[in-house]
Amino acid sequence: MVSCRGSDAKAIVRILTERFMVSSLSVASLLGVAGFAFALKDGRFRNLNLFSGRNEDAGDDSFLVPGLQNLGNNCFLNVILQALASCKDFRSFLQWVLEDAREEDDEQLPLTFALSSLLKELSKVGRRQSVSNPRNVMSALTDYVRNFNLTSQQDAAEALLHLISSLQEEIVGCYRPTNSSNLSDIMFSRNLRMVAPSEGLHGLIELKRWHKHLRGPFDGILGSTLMCRICSSQISLEFQFFHTLSLSPLLHPGGGSNIMFGCTLENCLKKFLDAEKVENYFCHRCWHGAALKYLTVTGAAETDIEKLKSCSGEDQCDCKTSLHLERMPWSNSYSHILKQLIIARFPKLLCIQVQRASLDMFGESVKLTGHIAFPLVLDLSLFTPSSIGLNIENIQMSEYQKPETSSNSGMYYRLVTVVEHFGRTGSGHYTVYRSVRVASESEEGEEDCEDVSWFSISDSEVSRVSESDVLGAEASLLFYERL
Repeated sequence: MVSCRGSDAKAIVRILTERFMVSSLSVASLLGVAGFAFALKDGRFRNLNLFSGRNEDAGDDSFLVPGLQNLGNNCFLNVILQALASCKDFRSFLQWVLEDAREEDDEQLPLTFALSSLLKELSKVGRRQSVSNPRNVMSALTDYVRNFNLTSQQDAAEALLHLISSLQEEIVGCYRPTNSSNLSDIMFSRNLRMVAPSEGLHGLIELKRWHKHLRGPFDGILGSTLMCRICSSQISLEFQFFHTLSLSPLLHPGGGSNIMFGCTLENCLKKFLDAEKVENYFCHRCWHGAALKYLTVTGAAETDIEKLKSCSGEDQCDCKTSLHLERMPWSNSYSHILKQLIIARFPKLLCIQVQRASLDMFGESVKLTGHIAFPLVLDLSLFTPSSIGLNIENIQMSEYQKPETSSNSGMYYRLVTVVEHFGRTGSGHYTVYRSVRVASESEEGEEDCEDVSWFSISDSEVSRVSESDVLGAEASLLFYERL
C-alpha cells in the first residue's frame, strides 16, 4: 500500500505554524508541534477531526466513500448496500443484466436499475464527505417484499436474502427465451435441475444465457450426502442452491452465551462440514448382509439364500416377510450412517453468516458474544469434497453444477466487507467495514497499482480505519470475493 503520511506530517506542521501565527517558537514548542504531527502520522488521533477543511494536496487519507442516509431504522439494509458496493463481481453482474436486456430505463427492471445506480454511486471515492439516499432501492424492493418492513429493525442477513431473491424474481420475470428454444415453458425454481437444450448451437447458447441469468455471483451449490461407514455405500446425495453459508461458532465449554476463546472461521467451517452420525436411519445393504449370515447359520433353503443375495436392498423389498426374517428388526444397529455437507460449487462471492442468536436455558433469545478470528485471505481448498475424503459414486454433475475451478489457486477468497452488530438480538445497530481499491502510482512511479483502503461506516458517518481494526470486529456477516 502506497503511503503519503510523511508528506502529511510536514503539511500539518506547516499548517499549525501558520494558524498559530507565531513568529518565533521555543525549542519546546517546536518539539511539541512535531510530536503532535508524528502522532497523527502514526494514527493515534485517527478519530479526532481537528481540521474542518482538507488540503487539496493531501494524500490518500483524504479519500472517503459516500455514506447512506438512514430513513428510519434501516441501518440493516444500509450495511448490505455498502457491502455489495465493495463486491466488484456483483456490480458487474447487474451491469451485464441491464446491457443484455437492453434496458435504458427502469420500467422493466426497476430494482436492478436502482440498485446498480446506487452501487455505482457508493463505489466512487472523493475528497469530501457525501451521503447517498437509498430511497429508490427501498421503494423498488418494497414491491417484492411487502411483508418485510424496511423501516423497522430487521436482520441484515435476512435483508440480503430478500434482496437477492427479489432480483432473481425480477430478472427471470423479464427474461424471455426465444420461441425456438424449449426453455420458454420453464418455471423458475430454486431447485432447478439441468435442463436439456434444444438441438443445435442456438439452443446451447440459450441454455447458457438462461443459467447465467439464474445464477448470480452469490449462488453456490451445497450437497448433502448420507453414507454408511460399515459397507461404504452412498445412500443418497441431494443438491440445493445457497446464497449464504450460516455457520455456528464454537461455544465456551462452561456454557452461557460466550464464544470460545481462539475460535476461528476455519473452525466454524470445519464444524459445518464435519460428518455427523444419524441415529434414526439405517442401511438396507447392511441389513441384508446380516440377514444373509443369519440364513446361512440357521441352514435356510438355498433358494431363500439366493433370493436374498439377488435383492438390490432397496426400501421397497419384501425380504423380511417373504423369507421369514421377522426376528431380525429393521434397526440401525447393523450400520453406522453418517450425514455430511459438501460445497459442490463455490460461488464467486462468498457470504458467511455467523450465527450469533441462540436460546438460553429458559428458552429466551440471547446474543452470542465474543470474537471469531477471520483471515484477510481465506483458503477453501481444505474444504473441497476430495479434501475431506468424500466418496461420491456415479455422480454426473453438469457443466453448471461442478466447481468452476479445478486448481487450488481458485479456492482463495479475499475479504472485502465485514458487518458488525451492536446490541441485543432483535434490536440494536449495524455498522460495516468495507474495502475500496483506489488506483495509485507506485513509489518508483513506473506503473499504476491499487491501494486497498478500509472504511468504517455507520449510516452517514464514514471514517478511515486500519486492517487491525477490521480484523478485531465481532463479525455478523463476512463477504469474500474469489481471487
